[in-house]
Amino acid sequence: MMFEASDFELPLEKQLRIRVIDKEIDECSDIDALRENLKQCACSLMKYQHLLSVTLRKQIENDLQGFSDKIMKEVNSMLDGAGESETL
Repeated sequence: MMFEASDFELPLEKQLRIRVIDKEIDECSDIDALRENLKQCACSLMKYQHLLSVTLRKQIENDLQGFSDKIMKEVNSMLDGAGESETL
């Protein structure tokens, strides 16, 4: 699965939220508050990245299990069919 260019575009509501955040940052002169918010932002980003990687791993494992089940079912069907033709 490849990303499309549109996947990288934020929806309008997110773009508006970014503008509000940018304005708040530009107007902030409290360095300690900026530092604390940057730390919280970095922590949130790491958590989201971790959750995304866990989600993707679980989805891939689930897809592989489903694929494996289909292959086994198909192989068993072929083997059952071959056994029947030998007895005829």
